[in-house]
Amino acid sequence: MLYLKCTQEIQNVIGLRKENLAAAESTAAPLGNWYVNRFDLGRRKAYIFMSDTTLLSFILFQGKKPVTHESLPDMLLAGLEQLLQMKGLPASAIDKAFEHYDSVLYAKTDNRSDLGSLNDLAKQYQWRMEFKGGLSHCDLTSIIMSINEMPQRRIDWQTSWDIVQSKLKLCPSN
Repeated sequence: MLYLKCTQEIQNVIGLRKENLAAAESTAAPLGNWYVNRFDLGRRKAYIFMSDTTLLSFILFQGKKPVTHESLPDMLLAGLEQLLQMKGLPASAIDKAFEHYDSVLYAKTDNRSDLGSLNDLAKQYQWRMEFKGGLSHCDLTSIIMSINEMPQRRIDWQTSWDIVQSKLKLCPSN
């Protein structure tokens, strides 16, 4: 089971009402449940996804079609798969990361520390993209990878990739 923990803005954007939200429970999935929020970058809407156990994060941009409660889980799973592939993880590790994501429920955000980390990461993405000349000039892949290689206090000064490797039982060279 995967719980997508949505900020109030995301709940409003995709049309979730209180009766559509479940109480989030812990999961056996190695990468945990995921937080999602949205922010503006120039004239584009960026969706930021963050694992609640590893603080692994990435952003995706809204296309021409609006994001819905049906499409949001697919966005997360496709983005996560692409991120793990870009990192060069073996297919077996990627399969392990997805083992418990067979069904999805929505929940509201339930941890202020996680929400603070999510907002801090969103600011990091905004700042780094603007510093590199905006969306049309920056290397978004490089920015996503470097943010996940940044040591973070909330995970004992490890990087998100360190925690991912540990949870997927990979040797540090991957």
